[in-house]
Amino acid sequence: MKDSSRGEPQISVVMPVYQAEPYLEAAVESILAQSFGDFELLALDDGSTDDSPRILASLAARDDRIRVHLAQHAGLVQRLNEGLALARGAYIARMDADDISHPERFERQIAYLEAHPECVAVGTAVDEIDPDGRLIGAMDIRPTHEEIDDRMLRGDGGALVHATAMYRSGALRSIGGYHAGTDGGEDLDLHLRLSEIGRLANLSERLFLYRKNYTGVTHSRRLDVRSRQDAAIRKALIRRGLDPNSAPERPPLVAEPSADTVWAIWANRALLASHRDTARHYALKAFCAAPQRHWKLPIRVWLGIRPLLWKRCGRTLRQWIA
Repeated sequence: MKDSSRGEPQISVVMPVYQAEPYLEAAVESILAQSFGDFELLALDDGSTDDSPRILASLAARDDRIRVHLAQHAGLVQRLNEGLALARGAYIARMDADDISHPERFERQIAYLEAHPECVAVGTAVDEIDPDGRLIGAMDIRPTHEEIDDRMLRGDGGALVHATAMYRSGALRSIGGYHAGTDGGEDLDLHLRLSEIGRLANLSERLFLYRKNYTGVTHSRRLDVRSRQDAAIRKALIRRGLDPNSAPERPPLVAEPSADTVWAIWANRALLASHRDTARHYALKAFCAAPQRHWKLPIRVWLGIRPLLWKRCGRTLRQWIA
């Protein structure tokens, strides 16, 4: 699509990119397929060494709404703030380079923001997918400002899923954008500050596919993220005139689960969401990786028996035998 006559777009899409080669084209195509087409897509590559820059260049040659910016690796927060500085739209939409937006996402979000001038940011409900695009299940997303804010103060950075958000650009700039040194907790910090100048919301429609990857994140990395989230919550409480130690206690971090445990979790979640093919795929993967731990899982999944019912059946059988 080529149209050099367009003025400033209504929406600026900010999409950081880093080593996203396997998923990048599908992510960008999902933005180009939006029913609301008055946008620019700011693709901000953070020093990728894979084929991401070439893919972006090829896509930008096809559609002049795509603006590609290449830079040395500096981290997510710097790329996000670069995107805010470059954005020309009255609204700023986030997008991650490995996720998928449904075609109606922008249309629904911009309609909500125009109908609710008190709202400064709106996300959407979310379906989770595996690395190959299989549906796992829906995230537990709540719609109201009060529910979102309460969850954020409890440390839930996904109360408003960052990659689904559409913001008023003036609101983002009025709070100074993303704060340096918040990597890993940048979304929670940003959304807590936004919640103090306006209302947050989530659309109940599932308009986004959020890709789950088993990454084997180190315990030290997870501790860093937890520390930055806790700092964001303390600062929010202080800004609100509350005791910084009054935040609800969060459960201690445990070791990152093994791959077979993650696959078993995905199998159970997919079964609960009636995604039978996904459930069977991951039940078999978990069993093959650790048969001594997961030998019951494929049987239960193939029979379509949910975990709680399985436990009740086992308890009843043991009582009957006794």
